[in-house]
Amino acid sequence: MRALLAGVAYLAALAVVGALALLVVMVLAGLHSDLLPGAAQGVVLVVGWLAVLVIPAMAARRVWRRAGKRPDR
Repeated sequence: MRALLAGVAYLAALAVVGALALLVVMVLAGLHSDLLPGAAQGVVLVVGWLAVLVIPAMAARRVWRRAGKRPDR
């Protein structure tokens, strides 16, 4: 049950972060495509992918830890 809850939390957070990242990319690729210098584009790409992978993992970890706690008896 704990793994299922963590998986659902990961997928939900991934959907939210992915949608927000897509919106940011569309704005930057649209009107502001030349805003970043060439050297910074690689850094922004790496940071963006890390955010898309790490933030949902943090949410899943939090759910995993909370689901493992037992109420006091």
